Amino acid sequence: MRKVKIGIIGCGVISNTYIANIKSMFHWLEIEACADILADRAKETAYKYSIPIGCSVEELLQNQKIELVINLTIPAVHTQVNRQILLAGKHVYCEKPLALTLKEAEETLELAKSKGLLVGCAPETFLGAGLQTCRKVLDEGWIGTPVSATANMMSYGYETWHSSPEYYYKKGSGPMLDMGPYYLTALVSLLGPISKTACFHGIGNKTRKIYTDPLRGKVIEVDIPTTYAGIMGFENGVIANINMTFDSWMSSLPKLEIYGTEGTLLVPDPNLFGGKVKIFRKEKVMDSLNLYGGKGQPYSTSYEDLQEIPQVFSQPYEYIRGFGVLDMAFALVNGRRHRTNEELIYHVTEALLSFDEAAESNRVYNMKSTCTRPKPLPAGIELGELD
Repeated sequence: MRKVKIGIIGCGVISNTYIANIKSMFHWLEIEACADILADRAKETAYKYSIPIGCSVEELLQNQKIELVINLTIPAVHTQVNRQILLAGKHVYCEKPLALTLKEAEETLELAKSKGLLVGCAPETFLGAGLQTCRKVLDEGWIGTPVSATANMMSYGYETWHSSPEYYYKKGSGPMLDMGPYYLTALVSLLGPISKTACFHGIGNKTRKIYTDPLRGKVIEVDIPTTYAGIMGFENGVIANINMTFDSWMSSLPKLEIYGTEGTLLVPDPNLFGGKVKIFRKEKVMDSLNLYGGKGQPYSTSYEDLQEIPQVFSQPYEYIRGFGVLDMAFALVNGRRHRTNEELIYHVTEALLSFDEAAESNRVYNMKSTCTRPKPLPAGIELGELD
């Protein structure tokens, strides 16, 4: 396969992870240029990582060598920057979320379609060995037919560790839009499309005090809900609950579990690419009933009863952000559909936004979009070889 030349717009903190991973693992990608609204930051990033060009956004978009651009700007300008990239005739891979309104998401995808260009969007953690192993477990029926699921992101807020946490309490962020994409994308990739949602949400504290430098002691206003309790109905009949909060100091709730007719699947953290996959099969309970002669003795499950499932491919690193860009590059060259495709990312975007609408209207939200589950990765692949 030929190398695909890419550009990066936005040289903030997350760009370091993308660039380092691309240069060390994804050799079919070649970074031609990086750009930022701060010219010095773009040049510093280019120098730090030996990228040929550090320049303005306009200069990057005029570079004819670049086929695909990674948009790492703040969510508030995702739509604007995605539009610039598409109008320049380049494919775009955007950090999550794709857009802050459904109208913006629709306009982005319609523009791309009119120009014959691809749009992809993070998160691509569902392509990691952890969630791909879960996909195989489900597809092969190891826990029978999925019936229900639970997803829980229980956090005490960004002000305890982030150097600039104000954004996470303003419009366009919060626990659902910031962390929800990982959980919803994982669930849709495993269980298929969502048909309806319902939700309650609220604000734990109207103000927050920052505990980290350089803004230690500053009090910030909270403009958005910080706790969500949602319910999802999937097209296949699965019912799932989702809890997303910045108001929990401690929780023993699982990150993600799926419950089936034959057992339970413990899914690793969907914010990561790896992690251990474990299942509990009903035979543990049934064997205990036989042991006691069918007298109905109570059976208490424990973590010792879980079976760890070998991962479907080797993943030496826990955090392989940029994998979705690699998948897009292979799709471009080989003429196939990329896995973080337009149908999937629009469906997840609608689901994310539906929780606020459901909570504010006090009604069940019926999803208007649907999608198909992305094609699983073949077992035994190497990280740099997707086809």
